Amino acid sequence: MSTRNQRRDPDLRSTAAAPGTAEPAGTAEPEAGQEATRLAYSVDEAARLTGLSRDLLYDQMRRGNLAYIKVGRRRLITRRHLEQFLDIGPEPVIYQAGRAGS
Repeated sequence: MSTRNQRRDPDLRSTAAAPGTAEPAGTAEPEAGQEATRLAYSVDEAARLTGLSRDLLYDQMRRGNLAYIKVGRRRLITRRHLEQFLDIGPEPVIYQAGRAGS
């Protein structure tokens, strides 16, 4: 860890295990299902969550097909933006068979 990061965030200097755990503080993996309830994801997290590649997500953001918010230098993709991009909504889409060309 660089001293630059240590000066910015004193919590990053702590490598002691959190009480009742064997892992250093702040390194625990999120519990199963926790990522699905978050409001926003980094591009890497969104890629893992959806099974899509980082390159595809960045390309879709650049083309304007995937909305995101910018916080400093980071791009965050909200859960709503991911659902819109993947066309996942609260109501299922019903396709009617036999209506070609309509």
